[in-house]
Amino acid sequence: MKTELRTMDEIIERRLEVPLDVAVIPNHMGINLCSVEAMSWTRRDDGQLVSLTIHFIPSDESGDARDRSRRGRRGRRQQL
Repeated sequence: MKTELRTMDEIIERRLEVPLDVAVIPNHMGINLCSVEAMSWTRRDDGQLVSLTIHFIPSDESGDARDRSRRGRRGRRQQL
């Protein structure tokens, strides 16, 4: 099995293919992409998707994830 992790910056800037179309997150789940840190997934050797995880940026104490993501987004992504 192979596990991959891609940040939202990588996915959007490089137009990477991921198992879940990024448009599903805001359009069907109602979640702003600014609140998403990364996506990770695991595939079996035969290509079957075993797991898919959306990693969110937690909101700050005021409940606003967008302000927090603008201030320190790149620093946190490098830690992944």
